[in-house]
Amino acid sequence: FFFFNFKFFFLIGAVAQQDPQYSMYMFNNLALNPAYAGSKEVLSSALLYRNQWTGIDGAPTTASLSLQTPLRKKNVGLGMEIISDKLGPQSTSAFLLSYAYRIRFLKGKLSFGLRTGVYDYSFDWSKINYRDQGDIYNTKTSSSKITGTGDFGLYYYSRTFYWGLGMTHLNKGKITDIGSGDSTSRQSVHFFMPIGKAFEVGSVVINPSLLIKGAGGAPSETDLNLNILLKEHLWLGISLRSRYGVVFMTQYMINEKLKVGYSYDYGRNKIGIAGKGTHEIMIGYDINIHGTKMVMPRYL
Repeated sequence: FFFFNFKFFFLIGAVAQQDPQYSMYMFNNLALNPAYAGSKEVLSSALLYRNQWTGIDGAPTTASLSLQTPLRKKNVGLGMEIISDKLGPQSTSAFLLSYAYRIRFLKGKLSFGLRTGVYDYSFDWSKINYRDQGDIYNTKTSSSKITGTGDFGLYYYSRTFYWGLGMTHLNKGKITDIGSGDSTSRQSVHFFMPIGKAFEVGSVVINPSLLIKGAGGAPSETDLNLNILLKEHLWLGISLRSRYGVVFMTQYMINEKLKVGYSYDYGRNKIGIAGKGTHEIMIGYDINIHGTKMVMPRYL
């Protein structure tokens, strides 16, 4: 089903959305935007594993580790990400470094971010069932291509509000060396624009947010999110994802440093129904290495 012919795989894996998809991105916006680096004002780490469409053999699985921190007495934030993403015959590994420079703006801070790094795209072409046996990708062998990336981001945040714009793969690097001209697969420019606002109602924090995302060769998507923080420890949330379905999520802050989260995607389109559910687990750990005061609450 999933790899009945290579053109379907090529559409979802190489021309359309190539970057991993996350459901709990609002708890770690570095995955969407390099300008987010250092904005939590602590050394923050996040370990994530995502198993998408568990009912489909060869469906995406993603593991990532991210670190970010501000520099002492400077308006600079640094970030690092290690990513492993698998989709059928394709395996992608990435090592990324982010730099963010922040300035005071209105009632908050405006951050400008740059990210660079390398992606290693590996393909086992023998795992694909080709409808056209003369397809140029029908090599029956494996190939690997190392490609750089150039990303840019803007991120504005105050105590209870944030807005961002992240753009990845502005260089449109090659993914394979097979073929030439229009047949050569390249990275597609992705954009992510989140916006969120927190409302404090007694001991409860209500945080609605929105994410608009898209990639070259694919229609844009919109996530409508609502997260509620109870007693400063337990998050309960729901997301409505356009043309897909609904996401349920929770996160528990064990103490001021350690937190664990889980989300479940329930797809209602054709591939979501065939793929059954999607599970995502995240563990985060923060250390206040500089002893600085956080600019905004942890719930943003």
